[in-house]
Amino acid sequence: MSSFYAKPSGTYTIDSTEGANNILRIYDYLHNEGYADGCIIGILGNIYAESGLNPWLWENNVVSYSNGYGLFQFTPASEYINADWIPDWSPNESTSEQTAGADPDDALGQLYALVNDTFGKWLPYCWRTYWNPEEFPDLYDLHYYVLNNYGNGSTLTRGQFKEINDYEAACFAFLACYEGPAYPNYGTRIYYCEQIKPIIDHYTKDNILLFKRIQDIQFNRKFNVV
Repeated sequence: MSSFYAKPSGTYTIDSTEGANNILRIYDYLHNEGYADGCIIGILGNIYAESGLNPWLWENNVVSYSNGYGLFQFTPASEYINADWIPDWSPNESTSEQTAGADPDDALGQLYALVNDTFGKWLPYCWRTYWNPEEFPDLYDLHYYVLNNYGNGSTLTRGQFKEINDYEAACFAFLACYEGPAYPNYGTRIYYCEQIKPIIDHYTKDNILLFKRIQDIQFNRKFNVV
C-alpha cells in the first residue's frame, strides 16, 4: 500500500486527509535525512505553492515534458520522467488516468532527487538575476540576511540550508536557491507555511509524548516501579 496520496490532476487542501497525510510523510522523509523542523516547514510551504501536495501534478494540468512535474515542479519534467534509475521512481504520465507503473510513492523518488540534488537545481547565491532588487527590496535584504546568518556571507550550501530552523528564512532560501519561479511570491509561500506549521507541531509533540511514555514504561519495568 502506498504511503502517499496522488491523483492525475488537481491539488489537495492542506487540511484534507490526503494533504495532511502527504505533509507528514514528507516530514518523516526529510526529518530522517537530518533536516531541521523549521527547514521542513519552509520546504512544505514551497511544495504547496508549487504542486498543492500532489506528487503527480503536471504544470497547468497538461502533460508537457518541457514544463513542470511533481511536488517541486521539476522543469523540464523530462529530467525526472526519464530518470528511471531513481529509487521509488514511478511517475504518472497522464492528467486523466493512472498510467502503467505509476505509484503515489513516486513522491519518494522526487524527495530523493531533492535531497541529492540529482538535477543540479540548487543555486547557492540565494537570489535570481531575473528578480529586480528595486522591485523586491525586502526580499533582497532577506537574501543578505540568510547568507550572512546561515551561509558564509556569499553562498548557502545544501548542508547549511538543512540546519535552518527558522521556517521564514528556510522558506525564502528554498524559494531562491531551489525553486526560482519567475515571480517570487514569498508572501504566499509563508502563508502556506503558517498553515502547515501547526500540523507539524502537533505531530512532533505527539511523537515526543509517545517516546516519553515508552521511556517511562521501560523505566518502570527495569526497576519494578508500580
